[in-house]
Amino acid sequence: MGQFSDGGQWWWDGTTWIATSQIVLPQLPVTEFEKSGKLKGARTFMRRAAWLGFWNTSINVALVFLFPWLAALRDYRSWKLEQLALATAYLLGPHEAMLAGETSLLDSHITNGSVRWDLAVSVTAAHVLVLGIDSLDGQPRWVALAGRTTDVKIERRSLVFGLYPALWISRGNVQWRIRGTPSVFRPDPVLEAWRQAATTVTSNKP
Repeated sequence: MGQFSDGGQWWWDGTTWIATSQIVLPQLPVTEFEKSGKLKGARTFMRRAAWLGFWNTSINVALVFLFPWLAALRDYRSWKLEQLALATAYLLGPHEAMLAGETSLLDSHITNGSVRWDLAVSVTAAHVLVLGIDSLDGQPRWVALAGRTTDVKIERRSLVFGLYPALWISRGNVQWRIRGTPSVFRPDPVLEAWRQAATTVTSNKP
């Protein structure tokens, strides 16, 4: 049964303490969403879109692909959230389940010569976890942040008209951004779960 140290820098795997930055999550079980076959259509669409050049500069081409692309992203999001719940249970044990979570999709990029991977956030009754995802068809693989709900701040930000919505998670001077797509991204459950969890922890302190 997993357990993080108070500062979140170390993780107990049941036999030894491991530096949080050195955690590599094992292959997660197949999720119920994937078993249902619903993910297959989204994967097929993404492969075809990449082959046809989804980011074609033609407005007509973009409009044709927009709605099926959003539908595919919603399916991927549902799958990633199930994976996130499994990863949370692996790290914290079944007694501390994920209350809410959110993930970025297709946000991996290179900045200053280093790769920035997609991230996902999981909120439990006592912790906020930020996990790195190895690929769109991959899974949460490592831990970027493990912090107490009272030590972490979560904010929702976006540009004008709700463009580029994002959750910003911070602890101290370090920040992580989880950016979403309008009509796919749902940050409110994460914010509500975090606020309630932090309030409960604070009120229970002697």
